[in-house]
Amino acid sequence: MRVGHMSQGIVGINLEELCVGTVCKHPVEDRRGMLLLGPNASITSDVLKNLRDREVAELRIDSRDVEAICVEDASPVALTLEHERKERIAKATPVKDLLVDRYDEPLSVERAAELEQGMLLAKAHFEVMREQLSDNVVLATDGFFEITNSYARSMVEDIDQTVGTVGAAAASCDVDDRSVRMAVLGMAVATQMGLTGQQILELGLTALLHDIGFNLMGPSANKPVGLMNEAELWEYRKHPIISVSCVAEVPQVSEGVQIAMEQVHEQFDGSGYPRGVKSHRIHNYARILNVVDSYLQLIFPTNERRGIIPHDALGLLLHQAGRGLFDPRVIKAFLHIESLYPLGSIVELASGEMARVIRRPRSGFADPVLQSIEGQRIDLGLGEAMVVRPVCDPDVDQIRLCPSVLETVLWHPSHPKMKVG
Repeated sequence: MRVGHMSQGIVGINLEELCVGTVCKHPVEDRRGMLLLGPNASITSDVLKNLRDREVAELRIDSRDVEAICVEDASPVALTLEHERKERIAKATPVKDLLVDRYDEPLSVERAAELEQGMLLAKAHFEVMREQLSDNVVLATDGFFEITNSYARSMVEDIDQTVGTVGAAAASCDVDDRSVRMAVLGMAVATQMGLTGQQILELGLTALLHDIGFNLMGPSANKPVGLMNEAELWEYRKHPIISVSCVAEVPQVSEGVQIAMEQVHEQFDGSGYPRGVKSHRIHNYARILNVVDSYLQLIFPTNERRGIIPHDALGLLLHQAGRGLFDPRVIKAFLHIESLYPLGSIVELASGEMARVIRRPRSGFADPVLQSIEGQRIDLGLGEAMVVRPVCDPDVDQIRLCPSVLETVLWHPSHPKMKVG
């Protein structure tokens, strides 16, 4: 993952990466946090020798000093080392510290096209995967790593546009679409929670692969859950285990990813499947993706109901979290990523005008940045307008949930049929 404009943060490097003749403007520490060099220290041969004599191998430096100590030799070896260094920094650094602030900027037409192209590329990789499963050969996962890397870079460049484009409700959503949307929303929530680049990429891979077991199951596994009998439901709930078996021999898919794949449908209160694991025994990636999967399940239409508008779907998740269904830390991070009026959703203003949410608030959850039908930017944080209510997207088959019934709705991710108690 390419390093973008880095904000303040601490990153780790090897001693041999320090370039003689450069200056570290901020303090340098060892990996235990002990001060090695003060601010504005010149990197000389004597400094390097002294650190080697003290058997210092790894350093912790301010991320703003990274470019200043880069190897300037343009030889192929030097360029390779530089590329590997940047990859390591990105994977070891919280992605939250790498995000580019686009709050005051309009959405990019070019980035929108790239995100759409990413979805098409993902579909192509899923088709290849299905052929490999049909031929009973070991899956090639390079394409899925490419997808997660691409979306991770998009998030670094503009997390709001990436989430608002890929994570918004749409007229339809097949299994492949949903896996990609899960990956992007999950990576965004993980970013908010402070996960590193490596963890973000693993979580994205978990989302892309977690439902591939359906490709090896019979047609009954694709029936609406509400229409399944007990035997069919029992078989259906084995699909996470089958998904893991598909990648068991793939060395690039770590044990942590495999555990998370199996646990995506486990609930924080132990009411999920396939094993009824609960609380912090569930892998962190799975706890994040479980919330995201539930949100997507709500905002997209099913065979039994229309999609719920994102604002009300988020409200339902908050109520269910209060009953212990979801990890409260994940719910809090998800709320930070989407705000009360989720990115990509539509609201009605006091003027009667409709507008789409394009950026999260600078602070709080209730005053995002909007874009009117005519393309005008409206910053609610500056008091430029007032939201009357969230509304249904005319391009999506949606309904509202009356606020008064949110607390009485009976719903569970593994039993998607919704009732009012």
